[in-house]
Amino acid sequence: MRNRREVLKVLGGLVVAAPVLAQHGGHGTMGGAAPTASAGAVIPAKPIPWEDGQCAFCGMPIKTPEGQWRGRTFPKGFFEQTYSQIAFEKPRPAPHDPKQVVEALHFESIACMVNYAWVHGIRDGEGATFYVTDRGAYDPARPQESVRLIPARQATYYWGERMMVVMNARLVAFADPAQARAFAERHREAHGRQRFLDFQTLWDLAPLPEMNLVALLARHAGLLGPQGEGHSH
Repeated sequence: MRNRREVLKVLGGLVVAAPVLAQHGGHGTMGGAAPTASAGAVIPAKPIPWEDGQCAFCGMPIKTPEGQWRGRTFPKGFFEQTYSQIAFEKPRPAPHDPKQVVEALHFESIACMVNYAWVHGIRDGEGATFYVTDRGAYDPARPQESVRLIPARQATYYWGERMMVVMNARLVAFADPAQARAFAERHREAHGRQRFLDFQTLWDLAPLPEMNLVALLARHAGLLGPQGEGHSH
């Protein structure tokens, strides 16, 4: 885990993080993502605790709440479309709660997974495999049933400036680059600026912009005490 001085230095520079991501145009790949330099064997994904699972980074549920939740009502399947997971080679204490031994960590946002891994020093391919939901195979009418996990290192990522996803992270993942291009074309007007990235690029840009990022990073770095309740979208 990074020491407090390093984290505080990064927190001071977060005001420029969003423009950097938005301007990172043609450097992403559209032929599938290159594995990270440390990519190792793929560890199988673990079962998803839909009924009671919470995001290890922000504390929000990984399943879209029914009816009103914290004063808002979300469309069916809104949370599940960006579900992500870090699967471990063997059970280990959860970095944010060492009293809890886990085989996997669960996240409702791609950015939440990347930011959690960044602040806690977890790397894909080093005793862990990162997974994301393939948006191309996803059906919001059957949210939990249609979540198909793919190794994050193999995915193509789409960023839409005005795309609404949980935590306002603006990111979804695709197994097939052609489906990512088709998705972008369908939403060109609604989403504004668009970018395609690979996982290595996401990691290089971490921490990724999303809601409450500074407070969440500070909390996970131990600067604000224990992690509190989740935050609404």
